[in-house]
Amino acid sequence: MCIQDKLCGIPEAEVDRVGYQLKVLDRMFKKTMETGMRKNGYDNMTMMNGWIIGYLIHHEEDTICQKDLEKKFKVGKSSLSGTLKIMEEKGFIERKSVPGNARVKQVVLTDKAREYHYNMEQRRQELEEQVTKGLSEEEIEQFRKVVKRMQGNVAEYLEQLKTEKE
Repeated sequence: MCIQDKLCGIPEAEVDRVGYQLKVLDRMFKKTMETGMRKNGYDNMTMMNGWIIGYLIHHEEDTICQKDLEKKFKVGKSSLSGTLKIMEEKGFIERKSVPGNARVKQVVLTDKAREYHYNMEQRRQELEEQVTKGLSEEEIEQFRKVVKRMQGNVAEYLEQLKTEKE
């Protein structure tokens, strides 16, 4: 990833676009989190792995299946299936049959995943502090409001695109 965009040959008009700026910030955030986690000995863990573990931590009392995770994270069945397979191979989750329906598999965390989550939360807090360094509470709150409005706008546009006749 090129931080100094002009050196990468990206046109200035593109660099100034909101979408591009969000993309760059997202990539930097992911790269920083993943680098920090590797330093803690968690090689090849992705942000998606962390989000899944975090979601499962906060819903341990519930029966969470793959379909629930597909909806929550807005990802396809095959993509999530591959992610869960790798997480299972690494010992972060187990898939267990749901009583009364052997075809449905509940996704369950292991102790290794709980330890990972604790370490990830430490890193996330450090990064959050770094990202917001020098910003007032008002600026942070305004940023949140603007991003939520943008998310709503994009969701609305996506629905329009889905309903348009081809």
